[in-house]
Amino acid sequence: MDGTLLDARGQVHPRDRQAIAHLLSKGIPVTLCTGRMYSGTRAIAEELGLDAPVACVDGCHVVRAQTHEDLLRLSIQQNAKSVLHGLLSKMNLAVFAFSGDIIVHDARGSPYTDYLRTWSNQMNRVRDMFAASIWEHFEDLTSLVVVGSQSDTDVVVQGITAVCGDELQLAHFPLLRAPLANHWVVLIRRAGVNKGTAVTWLADHYKVDLSEVVVVGDWVNDMPMFAVAGRSFVMGQAPPEVKAAAQYELRATVHTGGAIEEAAERCGLI
Repeated sequence: MDGTLLDARGQVHPRDRQAIAHLLSKGIPVTLCTGRMYSGTRAIAEELGLDAPVACVDGCHVVRAQTHEDLLRLSIQQNAKSVLHGLLSKMNLAVFAFSGDIIVHDARGSPYTDYLRTWSNQMNRVRDMFAASIWEHFEDLTSLVVVGSQSDTDVVVQGITAVCGDELQLAHFPLLRAPLANHWVVLIRRAGVNKGTAVTWLADHYKVDLSEVVVVGDWVNDMPMFAVAGRSFVMGQAPPEVKAAAQYELRATVHTGGAIEEAAERCGLI
């Protein structure tokens, strides 16, 4: 969605809206595979008139648009959740829990909420993230986001990897936009879940071979779906390593729009 379907204001590019409507009118399934939570995806799915499973949180949560029915939820398992509580509760870092369809945080996370709204605008601030009365209710915890200095987030990565590295997958990266340019993020999710597993699930749902699936993306979390889809298209503004993972590069960028239209035309779908 972000950087692909949506412009810098978070609006669907008009040409892509028309292309999706055309595909749907021909009976070609169209859906979304995004890092956002469903609460940050629902309005776009409704705007596009999608009556389809949408894959959210990079494949951790699949929801039927329009009925809002949970079809798949792959949460962080109990043992790993206990390890995370023990490690993170000892550090004075901003921690955000993706639980259910909201993001939970305490006062330490307040300076970063604008950044987290990329994933969802449904947020709940609590007194203490790590209080037993709060943490024990995270039964459907699909992700944790930790924000802090590079040295502190390095400690988080090392601690998690040493204790339960097989149960969790980590992404560790710097924030590049002001005023957070000196901060780093650790994104924590259940191991073995990504946009590639989501696309595989969606193909099975529609009873089509993966060779028939067309995907469009622009970022590193899109690379797993590039690896499984029959045809993969990458946005013109994508980083070099992401472009190298896709089969085809689009002329369209997030600024020009028209990526869905261009990919569909090049596949002979419209």
